[in-house]
Amino acid sequence: MTGETEAFGHLIQRYQTFAFALAFRLLCDEQEARDVTQEAFIKVWTNFAQFDPERKFAPWLYAIVSHQALDHLRSRKRRFALFTRDSDEAGFPELPDENALDKTISQAELAAIIRRLTARLSPTQRLVFTLRDLHDLSIVEVLEITGLSEGSVKTNLHHARKHIRAMLERSYLVKET
Repeated sequence: MTGETEAFGHLIQRYQTFAFALAFRLLCDEQEARDVTQEAFIKVWTNFAQFDPERKFAPWLYAIVSHQALDHLRSRKRRFALFTRDSDEAGFPELPDENALDKTISQAELAAIIRRLTARLSPTQRLVFTLRDLHDLSIVEVLEITGLSEGSVKTNLHHARKHIRAMLERSYLVKET
């Protein structure tokens, strides 16, 4: 048992940073991301017997993290729907004032704005967009992690990019060049 515990500790050390980053980008809340990461590793521990050693570990873990995060998003949406009239705007991080932005937005500022805008995507769009465009995973890896069909991944990615672009154009007067 000690060997298993030690090996599991190495898995946590190796993958916790990426697992947390994925959860944080999906949830946009540090404490919830920590909770989801911890819950995901608990699920890994309790379900390790079901892991297929012929497959890579990372996509399996990231699938667990993303499913945990989506569950939290659904739960959050239900909680906000109970306490707010306009649940579409509830719980989204504050965006910087568009009037305060310089005419030329640096790449880092634009990336930060895009990460915050992902909070306004549907959970599935946010998941696909985060994995593909923010974590730079391939479509095949996104398919493996999410369990979605290729068509669903591509459709959700298309709509996510379209919504992000529209929000940038509307709120920040950012146009593609």
